[in-house]
Amino acid sequence: MIWDILIRAFIIGALLSVLLSVISYFVVMRKMTFAGVGIAHSAFGGIALNFLLGFTTYAFPLFFSIVASLIIAFMYKRGNMTEDSAIDLIFIFSMAFGVFILSISDGYSANMLGILFGNILSVNNGDLYLSVVVFIFGLTFMSYYFSHFQLITYNEELAEISGIKTTLLYYLFWLVLSVVIVLSIKLIGIILVNAFLVLPTLVGLNISRNYKGVVLTAAISSVLSIAAGISASYALNTPAGATIVLAYVTIWIFSLIYKKIKT
Repeated sequence: MIWDILIRAFIIGALLSVLLSVISYFVVMRKMTFAGVGIAHSAFGGIALNFLLGFTTYAFPLFFSIVASLIIAFMYKRGNMTEDSAIDLIFIFSMAFGVFILSISDGYSANMLGILFGNILSVNNGDLYLSVVVFIFGLTFMSYYFSHFQLITYNEELAEISGIKTTLLYYLFWLVLSVVIVLSIKLIGIILVNAFLVLPTLVGLNISRNYKGVVLTAAISSVLSIAAGISASYALNTPAGATIVLAYVTIWIFSLIYKKIKT
């Protein structure tokens, strides 16, 4: 029984971490590293509504995250705001709304650690099927438009001249990002989810000098951190989300040592 849980957790974690690794490349290159924090905390309002109404559905967190991501994208594109400022504004509102809703909910305090730090061992077959669908569609989307996103990242004006619909792709990028983050919250929690939008590319940049190598290294290191974190969490009886991130930080340290030795 326990092996079924661990294997299912690993598969879900591996699928989402690989997808996050690809997205991570553009998050880091565009200096959007605060994005994961903003989207994850925007889902907090939806999670709070789940507790208030007694639901366990993804609908409310997903709705909050998608709306928040589109608002952030709109304020950046049309509201003359920086991405960080737009993210911070949504972050403040969502957290305040979530805390307010939780304060009038019964029995929320016992579940706070699960919300904040996740519990990958609590995933079920429904989460597995949903993760597979999101992985297939998300990776297909990112792979198909990878060159477009790369050109937008380094020279948005040239991308527009080349006929790329930069605004539409920008909104779609935020949409995909919000969906993947909401699913990842159950695995590693609101507080730690941003680690998988930053660490994969940081590890990749320490190991490789070309973008293909960076993305491939990011994906491999993410899967390794999931495997190591779940194994250590089970063996030591520690929180899975925090253990996974600590494993990833350890991988990053070794990659940094490798970079120093190599140079």
